[in-house]
Amino acid sequence: SRTHYTVNVLEDWVDNPDQRMTQDVDRFCQRIADVLPAAFIAPFTTAYYTYQCASIAGWSGPLSAFVFFLTFAVINKFLLSPVVPRVYEQEKQEGKFRHLHASIRAHSESITFLDGEAVEQVNTNRQLMNLVRAQTYVVNRQLPLNVGVHVFDYLGSILSYLVIAVPIFNGTYDDVKSKALSGIISKNAFVTIYLISCFSSLVDLSGGFSVICGNTHRIAALRERMLKHARDEDLQAVLNSDGTSDGDGDKGPAVELVDVSYNSPRDNEPLVENLTLSLDTNRNVLVTGPSGSGKTMLLRVIKGLREASSGTVKRTREHSILFMPQVPWLTIGSLRNQIAYPSLPAHSGDEERDMVRLLELAGLEHLLRSAYSLDAELDAAWYDALSPGEKQRLSWVRMLHQRPPLAFLDEPTAAVGYELKSRLYEECAKRDIRVVVVGYQHEVKGWEPDLIITTRENGVKRESSKM
Repeated sequence: SRTHYTVNVLEDWVDNPDQRMTQDVDRFCQRIADVLPAAFIAPFTTAYYTYQCASIAGWSGPLSAFVFFLTFAVINKFLLSPVVPRVYEQEKQEGKFRHLHASIRAHSESITFLDGEAVEQVNTNRQLMNLVRAQTYVVNRQLPLNVGVHVFDYLGSILSYLVIAVPIFNGTYDDVKSKALSGIISKNAFVTIYLISCFSSLVDLSGGFSVICGNTHRIAALRERMLKHARDEDLQAVLNSDGTSDGDGDKGPAVELVDVSYNSPRDNEPLVENLTLSLDTNRNVLVTGPSGSGKTMLLRVIKGLREASSGTVKRTREHSILFMPQVPWLTIGSLRNQIAYPSLPAHSGDEERDMVRLLELAGLEHLLRSAYSLDAELDAAWYDALSPGEKQRLSWVRMLHQRPPLAFLDEPTAAVGYELKSRLYEECAKRDIRVVVVGYQHEVKGWEPDLIITTRENGVKRESSKM
């Protein structure tokens, strides 16, 4: 499913979706666990002590307690309303601050090379102040709410004596001796205070409800967007199965673009207009052009990560297509799992021999020695220690091992030497892999594109066949 990519990258409707999935859900569940037991028990204890209070002070006793509770419940409703949006904003700023810290951690070496520590400190402190300001707003809005809760608790003890005063001064207990009357007053005070305590416990939960409401709003907004995109994907799958979007099985081109136009995601300016192109497993293609002219965007449109502003994109054989993104992605697990990704390894002898041979071809045999075996479990820190060139070569090993008939490669040799680059492309030819390469240069020994597509910043395109 591409729902997370759409929500996390393409849209700005929902901030920090990863935090909403983890921290917000965790806080929501914790608050629910705190609030639900008290809310479940409250009706039973309230009913019992309402009866006890009515038997001593008459129905004026529980009625007074209920009116007292209702009054403060309305007051608390007005005190609670300003808290919820502030909690929402606090969660948002916490997500931004956490994301900034994670980004600095991931790129600490680059920051150090650039001597950017002072600037990052300023940026981090600025984001920290935004977070502190949001938390201060929450505290300031919760102060009246907390005062209202404590006032309710304090006035409840006074109300217990006012309740018993009504039947006493009405003469209900005129025939009761003073010693017995003091016992009745004490019992009424206990029952009434406990009844008010039952009501006040519900009021005390308002603070927890404010957090629940804030988190519920954030989680519900995320869920609504993800469900919408999931339904859109299901609809697209139905259209594809009906043959209205994709082609017929293994016949015809693997990818076909008809009058496709797409725009820049930054300023929505046109990048390419009315591009008609067929990509199959019979020829190699080079997509070149200046930076920012829409080369990588073309791959995103073909993959379906971005929608074309006009035209039709048909992907007839997605099972035979593999994409190698510009930034290598290495998951956790063994080298065998890494090379087989996103499929599951077969754990066969032929598979192991092919993986070892490709690691040697890419000059990565030292990784196999470092990991001790293809099946040794490796964590994310092990892969993070690899150089950009090692990560890119490992991505090549993955692609070559899986032998896709057609592979889309986004600047696949930016961190690879010339000689190794030639060997990798020669291996593609040996394995009958046709490639669509996005890059700036195509002078590679043993490999020449059959078609060159040049994109330009003004949106003009040029296609030329191999001489």
